[in-house]
Amino acid sequence: MAGQEVLFCSVINQLRSSQDALVTVIHWNVISSGFKCCGIGDDEKAKNQKKSEMLPNGWNANQDMYTLRYKDSSEKVHILKIMRVDEDLLVHFMDIKSEKVTSINISTTDYTTGDLSSFDEAFKHLDKLTKQLKKEIIDEITKSSRSGSSSEPSSSRPQRSRLHDDHDPLRVPPRHPHRQPVPGWNDPDDPFSVGRGDLDPFGRTGGGMVFDPFHPGGRRGGPDPSAGLPGRLPRGAVPPGARFDPFGPPGTGPGPDPDHLPPPGYDDMFM
Repeated sequence: MAGQEVLFCSVINQLRSSQDALVTVIHWNVISSGFKCCGIGDDEKAKNQKKSEMLPNGWNANQDMYTLRYKDSSEKVHILKIMRVDEDLLVHFMDIKSEKVTSINISTTDYTTGDLSSFDEAFKHLDKLTKQLKKEIIDEITKSSRSGSSSEPSSSRPQRSRLHDDHDPLRVPPRHPHRQPVPGWNDPDDPFSVGRGDLDPFGRTGGGMVFDPFHPGGRRGGPDPSAGLPGRLPRGAVPPGARFDPFGPPGTGPGPDPDHLPPPGYDDMFM
């Protein structure tokens, strides 16, 4: 209590209310737990943050809201906010990094007498208040800070090997789609191949929607002159490069089913 009494006497001329007197008690309990006060307000990046055990200038300028800033031994910033609600004080202590908040409600009349002339006359039941502050405000926040700093970061945790994943009986195996190209089809992964056959019906990739009744599986040269015949023409019956119409539509023998051909008169491949 000696240090707390010295603190009270150092600001006795600044005290304006019983709430001010209780703020000095709360502040001293925070300081006694290894924190240092580095200013007022909740701006953690404020300049000129000189650490001290004393209350900073302007600490009680706002009688409805006290905001003090502290740093622990690891330089982590904590914010103490004390709100006045009638005759009560709502105390919140927050670790900025972890966003952990502890709170307590203190009744002014339970611990102050209203006489601010001296330390002994100003307070009552201080031992009870000190134990309550330590248990519900300070220990909870420091315990959270210690557990947060000692926990292993996720990046350093050992990763499960792929071999282990492949042998996991509960794991759904990934699908490996068949990627062999289909004859007569363009690569579907090539965005520039879309519509290429329609723009160049006589190109090497095929005629797009143009159906070749003589080679339904794709272009493999000129038309088959034996289409529609029950047998095959003898070798040399059609000279190389000669224009030759088949004997008839493919109905029997080699060629597709006649039902696959377009209807009569539908001979414009550009329609």
